[in-house]
Amino acid sequence: MNRSNQIRLISVDLDGTLLRSDGTPAPEGVRQLQTATRSGVRVVINTTRNVDGVRSMCAAWGLNDPMICTNGAQILASPKGPVWASYTIPMAVARSIAQLADRNDWEVSTSVGERSYFRQRPGQPLGPVEYPLGAGTEGEQYRTQLVIAATNEEALVGEPKRMILHEAEAIAAVQEFAAQYRQECRTETYYEPDGRLHSLCVFPLRADKGTALRLVAGKLDIPLGQVLAIGDNPNDLPMFAAAGASAAMGNAPPDVRAAATVVGPSNDEEGVAWAVRRYVLRDPA
Repeated sequence: MNRSNQIRLISVDLDGTLLRSDGTPAPEGVRQLQTATRSGVRVVINTTRNVDGVRSMCAAWGLNDPMICTNGAQILASPKGPVWASYTIPMAVARSIAQLADRNDWEVSTSVGERSYFRQRPGQPLGPVEYPLGAGTEGEQYRTQLVIAATNEEALVGEPKRMILHEAEAIAAVQEFAAQYRQECRTETYYEPDGRLHSLCVFPLRADKGTALRLVAGKLDIPLGQVLAIGDNPNDLPMFAAAGASAAMGNAPPDVRAAATVVGPSNDEEGVAWAVRRYVLRDPA
């Protein structure tokens, strides 16, 4: 094996990639990633999800490598830290978006620190909400990382790392509105596998998966040519561009498949396991 081409770091997305359509982890994909870590390969979860949920998954799967969360707005050296980088949307920009949403009765999911804030719905009590941790934990444990706020603006208890909108009218309006702040934030639009509009995310300007991957690889002293990126969504394109090799899931849209080095099976057909076997175990099947 040519060591200059040996994969030493795997950057893997969650939703639509390692997680199947029903939201559960692909079991063989998790097993292959665990096998890769035992062979000395660093496995970095690179996702738009926030730290608390990713930390729980890494604990369940026994992964202790760096985490890239919130689309690169939060980068940790390990699930327990320390924090390598943290970026936020300027408060003036976030408040303008929140006020626009409040005026139009749109819901925004706002991430501040490790908490997510949601605007109150009719009959919903204000304050923290307890919810059970996901599968793989021992016993019934609870976190209070979800908070209900009276308005979108009141959710801004600090500068946010992410703001998400789902309503079609809100997506179009906020995307246009945020364009005036392109020097201070950036937006990404997400779609369902069938092409239907899913959501719009507003992120800090420096938050993208490729920039974050470059930072992590540099910290670990791993050349980008020895990095494999695995994903399915347009927001994975920056990490595809950064990595020496990239694998798109079969469920990815055409532009993502076209940008990848290889296209594997879908997330429901163990596409991650296929990619790890091909690039780490050197199984051409």
